[in-house]
Amino acid sequence: MTSRSKNAVRSYETEIEKSREDSNWKKAVDLAQQLKTRSPQHESLAHFLIGEGKLEAYLAEWPPTKENIERAQRELSEARGYLTLATDEAGKRAGVALDAHLLLGKLHYACGSYDEALKQFNLAELNTLTEKELPVRSLRIVAESYAIKGLCLELSGAPTSSRYKQAEKDNEMIRSFELASELTLLYLQRSSSVTHAGPTLETALQRVPILHIRAGRLHSAIDRYRDMLTAVESVSTQALRLTLTRQLAEVLMRGVSGQVYKPPEQLPAPAQNTLSRRREEHMSEGPWKPKKYASINQFVPRNVYEEVVLLLLVGEAMAVRGAVLSQSAEFEAARAHSLRAAVAVGDLLALPALRWGQRALLLESLERAMKFSFGDAHVWRQRALAAAAAAPAPAAPAHHQHHYAQGSSAWNAAVRARAVCRRAAPLAPRDAPLRLVAANTCYQMGWIEDGIELAQQALEIEDSAEGPMLARACLYCGIGHQMKAQKTNSRIEKDAANATCLKLLLRAVELDDNDHVAFYYLARQYMHLGMLNEAMDATRACLGARADCGGGLRLCTALWSCACAGARGVRALAAARLARQHYPQADWPLWSLAALQLLWESGEAALATGKELLTLLNSNEEGSIEQNGYAELDALSDSLHDDTHSVRDAASVRAESAGAYRAMRALSDAASSASCPRRAPLSAQRARAWLLLADLCLRLDRVSAAAGCVSEAAALMPFSHLVMYTRGLVHAASSEWEEARQCFQNALAIHPTHLDSIVQLGAAYYNLGWLRLAEKCLREAAQLEPARADTWRRLALVLAALGEPAAAADCAAAALVLQPQAPALPL
Repeated sequence: MTSRSKNAVRSYETEIEKSREDSNWKKAVDLAQQLKTRSPQHESLAHFLIGEGKLEAYLAEWPPTKENIERAQRELSEARGYLTLATDEAGKRAGVALDAHLLLGKLHYACGSYDEALKQFNLAELNTLTEKELPVRSLRIVAESYAIKGLCLELSGAPTSSRYKQAEKDNEMIRSFELASELTLLYLQRSSSVTHAGPTLETALQRVPILHIRAGRLHSAIDRYRDMLTAVESVSTQALRLTLTRQLAEVLMRGVSGQVYKPPEQLPAPAQNTLSRRREEHMSEGPWKPKKYASINQFVPRNVYEEVVLLLLVGEAMAVRGAVLSQSAEFEAARAHSLRAAVAVGDLLALPALRWGQRALLLESLERAMKFSFGDAHVWRQRALAAAAAAPAPAAPAHHQHHYAQGSSAWNAAVRARAVCRRAAPLAPRDAPLRLVAANTCYQMGWIEDGIELAQQALEIEDSAEGPMLARACLYCGIGHQMKAQKTNSRIEKDAANATCLKLLLRAVELDDNDHVAFYYLARQYMHLGMLNEAMDATRACLGARADCGGGLRLCTALWSCACAGARGVRALAAARLARQHYPQADWPLWSLAALQLLWESGEAALATGKELLTLLNSNEEGSIEQNGYAELDALSDSLHDDTHSVRDAASVRAESAGAYRAMRALSDAASSASCPRRAPLSAQRARAWLLLADLCLRLDRVSAAAGCVSEAAALMPFSHLVMYTRGLVHAASSEWEEARQCFQNALAIHPTHLDSIVQLGAAYYNLGWLRLAEKCLREAAQLEPARADTWRRLALVLAALGEPAAAADCAAAALVLQPQAPALPL
């Protein structure tokens, strides 16, 4: 009978222990009551188990928060009674008194009696516990005791008057939290099932670094975060690790710079077992220390950038892995929680990714978030902005198109950015900045109508609410209409677009009189309309708002180079040289300076500047030309320039110019791939530099030297319409009019609306005696660009040769009127 009774007791104890580990408290209480009935000598153990079960069952339903203090005081009296009975002498002999005191401390904490809880921990001699191997349930009890002791020290009483006592109290509190965090991690690692740490232990884990930061020990806080994150991961710590990862990334980004940053130390790899030849990849420093990762292949960040990005990428991977994909109503709360966690990590990742130029990394992260963010406006907006930022800005040399080449990687990225912006816009019906970003992308791609539509939507949103982006919305609408006026062929549409553009730009500068971009585009519009005095006033306002504005300096140079400006060549040269100082690695100030030096200094100085330009391009062949003067102008209509020779940019005359540019590029790429290695990144700019030198040589009557420069440019861009046009100029300088005619016709075959080629073809027809063909070409050029004086002058000569003196006189009068407004260099 005695043996049978002992076996029954052991069976009860085994079942009770299993129920405790599984947190099945109802079953544990029932078994403890049966144990009390069947084995009276285990009464103290039964009292402890019943009190523990009732306490834990209540706290599982009502966590120990301030809102639940009154309820705990009413409903935990029975559990208090059982646990108090377990602290008597019989309980001490049974070995449950210490655990009973610890649980009583937890009970008093739930009831709001913080001093009484600390008294129970003192009775249990919590500070002097020996570190030894403990069962899983005991690990949790001790961990919660240390955590609650730290919380009680933080909540109980006012700060003491003695600095020493206060510092001692703070150190004891931090020490309690540290022990609690280490025991919590060890408990979660040793738990066989999916066990949650609970609010008390999670608070302890997150509290230690915060207390270190409050005390001014930033590196101690970072080390504590690192210690918790290097602990071996378990199923129960995934959500907790996500929170700790995000918090450490925030601390590093906010409070750590490159000078005070200390990289983490790599843990030594465990010694290799010579018998089994196996190497464990984790190690523990003591019975109360969690196991940590340690391996010879462990990656250790070298700087704050690497650690922040690594943390956020790991956090993003955990957030995506834990996302709830089901759209059922029963998972709505879990789905919202996982989405908030992923959004928080994604927003943090956007900061270092943009700061350190890793836009593609951010875009990949947001694209992974699409699978669980259906209909979420914030995630779609972030993805749209990231896609627009990740699309590389098209190169903006001084004198050719600023649109993406179709089929290129930049074009595909811009198409993707526009599509995402279109999808995100309905989700954010009152988001004007998103639409402005989308409009900017459309302008860069040459989709002017789509860009105007999006900018108009932003204008309506801001206008209805008088929002802070109203001035910028007016500016973007004005830029779109300016580009539309430059592109359209219809005179009625052109005039209407110009009028709308001027109205919008005037409103933009009225709303924000410190926006240099708005003043810049207003000055451009005045120049397009021939209002040079107003253009100069707007340019001065642009430079007043920002003295180093590249577009403002260029406008200033062009305006002072006009014939109506008088003897102001010195000012134009000074403006070009100032732009050169502000943008030493950019090529467009050298273009302007060379053209102006040819007029007001000497041909040799212009040639020297042209050679300097070629040297600059050669030195930057492996890189890319700095485009500061255009990037600040949002890379819009300022860069629609097509060649170095036109008084007015041909790309703004006809819509076919973009197609001509793509055709020329395709022909050149095909020729290069078939006959020679792939062209260098700056081959187009270098070719144009050679063409500039050729033009300078022609103006100095060095025809043979100009022919050599054209040959160099042809080797770089064999099918460029500019190369053929300049070769025609060389033949014309040698009075080889038939060859010149063929060259100009070849240029027009690639670029049908290249204005300079049309005018020079008319001149070739005139010199060949084909007067009617000359008249036809020049009238077409005048129709394309009525404000060009050189066209009317040549047409007057042709009409005079045809015996039409009245018409010739009218054309000459028009040339005289337009000549003072023509700048000496392209806008």
